Formats: sequence, C-alpha cells, structure tokens
Amino acid sequence: MVVEVETAVPQRMGRPSQAMDVNVDAAHLVGVKLLAGEINMVRTDLRCTVLDRRTIPLEALPVDVAVDQIADAVLAQMAADPLVAAVGISLAGPVDRHSAVVTRSAFLGWENVPVGHLIRERTGLPTVIESDVRALTAAEHWFGAAAGVTDFALVTVGAGVGCGMVVNDRLVNGHLGGAGHMGHVPVTASGPLCESGHRGCARAYLASSLMLAQAAGVLRRPDLTYDELVRLAAQGDKVAARVVRDAGYALGTVIGLIAAISAPRKVLVSGEGVTMVPLVVDVVRQRAREIQHWAVPEVPIEIAQFDFVEWARGAAVIALQQLLESSVGPS
Repeated sequence: MVVEVETAVPQRMGRPSQAMDVNVDAAHLVGVKLLAGEINMVRTDLRCTVLDRRTIPLEALPVDVAVDQIADAVLAQMAADPLVAAVGISLAGPVDRHSAVVTRSAFLGWENVPVGHLIRERTGLPTVIESDVRALTAAEHWFGAAAGVTDFALVTVGAGVGCGMVVNDRLVNGHLGGAGHMGHVPVTASGPLCESGHRGCARAYLASSLMLAQAAGVLRRPDLTYDELVRLAAQGDKVAARVVRDAGYALGTVIGLIAAISAPRKVLVSGEGVTMVPLVVDVVRQRAREIQHWAVPEVPIEIAQFDFVEWARGAAVIALQQLLESSVGPS
C-alpha cells in the first residue's frame, strides 16, 4: 500500500527516516453512480484520481437485466485494467451498507434488491453499496472540500433533498442506512404539497421538479426548465424570485436543524440544483442562524460544485474504505 519516495527534507540527528507515500497503483477501483436511465462510472487509483470515466444508458428493464448491465460495465473495466480490485455503487435511497441490499430506491423502482451480492457473483470483486449522498460525503471528507475536517455536513438539492454527516471523523449511517433523509422535514404549515402529500416540507420547496411546477403554472410556461427558472430569478422576475427565495428559506431550515443537532465545523451544499443557492445565500444563512443555538458560533456554509463524475468518484471512495477495512481493520 505504501512506497518509499524521494524527499528534500534534511536528515536530522537520531535514527534515519524514510519518507513514504501511498502506492496509488497497488490497486484500482471502480465507482458507479446509478441514475434512472443512466450509469455513471469511473475507474480510479488508490487516491481516487479518475483514470477513466464512462456514461452508459441504463434501460428501464427488470432488475436482473439492469444488474447484468452494471456487471457487464464493471467487467469491461476489469478487462481494460487488471489492477481493479473493488467496486463501489451508489444510488438514491436508503441502503444498508452492511448487507449490500438496496432497501428502497424510488428513482430506480427497486426494493430489497441484493445488488452487492449480485455484482460480486458476476465479477468476483468485493462490492459495497452506499447511498449516493453518503458516498459523495465520503469523497469530500477524504479528498475534497472537507479533507481534514472531523465534523461536517453535506446537503444536496436537486431531484430530492439529501444529507450526509461526518461526526468525530466517521460517516453517519444510522439504522439500515436511514440517516440523513431530510426531505420531509416541516418548513411551513401552509406551503405547497410534495408528492407524498406533505404540506410545506423541505422537499415541497426544494425539489427541482416541484419548484418548476410552482413557477410554470403562474408564468404559464409548461416548458420551463430549471436553468431558466434560476436565470429569471437572477433577472428579477417576481414569480421566479419568490420560488427561489422560498427554496432558500427551506434550505436554511434544513441546515439550521442539522447544525443544531450535530454542530458541524462547516456545511457544504451541492447537487444538480445548487445553481440557485448563490442567489439566496443570505436567506439561507439568516434562516439557519435563527435555528442554531445563540451561543454556538455561526456554521460556515460553502457551495461545492456539482458534477455526476464526483458522485461516481464518491462510490470509488466507499470501495476504497471497504478495501482498507478488510486489509487493516476499521479506521
């Protein structure tokens, strides 16, 4: 796992020392981020530097056929790179990482699918399954904007609302992988409805499809896109600006609750819907501060750029952590 390296540090008195570094090519990893209709895949070294990336259509097929597609994509990576030693797969929804079972994924329509076991049977490689938000949180913790931070939270906005937390340097999973599902936290008592019938929950305000539904009806723009909504809000359109401002208030509520419960050193915000956050960052910070305890310092809120490759890389980080734990024990 490690190699000797050259060093410019002068030798001091005492026992001779030798600088060491990670042997990034001791093994390679495959990270997979599953979406409805798409497989995002990367192959990385042991520092999770991306060596190769692929985007593969995922047909709306029975689960066993979809799993075969994923396995074939992994086998292709193995054929191209004999150093591939482990696979990480991430997807939206609760995942029991210890059993490698996808409990429920609404976007994929899967329930109680033992994806980890099925991919391992097909490929022969250790395979770990994790929620996409926790996988992305792990990537930020080990190699990204929160490297070296022992307590932080990541909030994602876009198709849904997700949260990953690191407390005392450990990723929080919760019972059966259920930690971090903040989408239905109440924000107001008289807000819009989400698809589950909850009035005024975080998802009702923050999910991109529901934000569009609110604005498109009033603006009589059934073809309105999320990028157009954000642009209209930036240009001062009253309807778009109100929808985005309300989303910022909901995001601040979620962040404030997380900060009150876990006291992170910082909160990162990411996801495909993150482009609206700079427009309302003052609203987000003010609302979060209203909920946090007055005696606790204000928690910094940072925007992390969104890229689906980074989500797939997060799955590779989960595979790396599993590989290290199986080799040397839990960190």
